[in-house]
Amino acid sequence: MNTYLLKPGGGNTLGAVQEFFKSLITSGKVSAVLAPREVAAKTNVVPVLIKDPALFEGVNPFAPVNSFNTARLVANLSRNLPAKVAVVLRSCELRALYELVKLQQAKLDNLLIIGVDCAGTFAAKDYAAMVKENNFDAKQWVNMAADGKNPTGAAQRRACTVCAYPEAGNADIILGWLGMGGNLLITARDEVDLAGLDGLVSANTPDTRIKLLAKLAEEKKQAKEKAVSEFKNNVTDMEKLAAVLATCIKCQNCRQACPICFCRECVSAGPIFDHNGEKYMEYAKRKGAIELPTDTVLFHLTRVNHMGLSCVGCGQCENACPMDIPVGLMFQALSQANQDRFAYEPGRSLDEPIPLTVYKEHELEELNTGKH
Repeated sequence: MNTYLLKPGGGNTLGAVQEFFKSLITSGKVSAVLAPREVAAKTNVVPVLIKDPALFEGVNPFAPVNSFNTARLVANLSRNLPAKVAVVLRSCELRALYELVKLQQAKLDNLLIIGVDCAGTFAAKDYAAMVKENNFDAKQWVNMAADGKNPTGAAQRRACTVCAYPEAGNADIILGWLGMGGNLLITARDEVDLAGLDGLVSANTPDTRIKLLAKLAEEKKQAKEKAVSEFKNNVTDMEKLAAVLATCIKCQNCRQACPICFCRECVSAGPIFDHNGEKYMEYAKRKGAIELPTDTVLFHLTRVNHMGLSCVGCGQCENACPMDIPVGLMFQALSQANQDRFAYEPGRSLDEPIPLTVYKEHELEELNTGKH
C-alpha cells in the first residue's frame, strides 16, 4: 500500500477531494466517477455518474446522509462496462458490493473502488431538516467530526451507531479523514498508479488516526453487542417476534432497499404468498380469525434465511420501513449466530466464500451431537 497526504488549500477539504476526482479523469486513469453529489436544495446527496470534469461542483462524499445502499447500483453499472469507472463507497456499500461479487451479481473488472471514511449518517428527513434550519454545513463535516464524534446533537441512524467499520478497508483507494484534523490521507494499493496527480505527498498513517479508528471500532462493536443482546433477551420466542412484527404491512420496502436482495422475482411475490378469497376464508374458518396481511413473520424469516449470512448491517431495510419496525436490528440479531458459527464476516474479503456456497464433508458436526 502507498500512502499520501493531500493538504487542502485554504482548509477547503471538500474542494481538494473534488479536484482529486477531476484529476482521475483528466489524467486518463478513469473515464468517469460515480460519487455522491448534493441535490439542488442541498438537502440530500445522490449518486451521480460524472464524465465531464467540469461537473464536480456539489460532489460531497463526506456528507453524513445515505438514503440507500449504492452497491446494487454499482452492480448494475459493472455489467458490460466498456471503460474504467471510479466508484466512491462507504464501508457498508463496499462490503455489500463484495458480497454481490461473490454471488456473481457484480464484476470488478473495470471498477476503481474508492472507499471513504464514515463517522455515521443521519436519516434523510433529519439531515434535510438540519440543512433547512441552517444548523448544518455539509462542507465542514470533515472538520466537525474528525474525532469521530457527532457534534450536531441529532440522533444518527441506529445502524450507524453499531457499525464497527469507520474505514472502508479493502478498497483500491481509501480516502481517510477521521483523525486527520481536516487533512486527507489517501492510501492506494500498490497496483494503483497515482503518479502525476497534483497535491499528493508521500506520508505515513499518523498514530492519532490508527488509535482513533481502533477506538471507534471497539466502541461500535460493544454497542452492537449490547443492542443485539437486548433484542435477544426481549424476543425469546416466536410469539414475541410476532409482536415485534405486528405492525408490518408487508409493503416489502425492506426487500427493495436491501442491497443483497437481488432476485428478479422474489418468492414473496409469487403464488406461495398470493392468497385468494377462498384461501382467506379457509384460514379464517380454521383459526376463527386471521390478521391481514398474512404471512408477515414468514416473509421476514424467509429473508433472514436467504440473506442473513451476507447482511452487512447497512440498516437500509430499517430506513425504508414506514412502520418504524427495527428490521435492521432484527436481521443482525437473527443473523449473528450463523455468522459466528461459520466465522464469517460479510464483505471482509473477496477470497472468503459465502459459507452456503461451499460444500464441506465435515462441517457442523455438533448438530449431530445434540449439544448445539
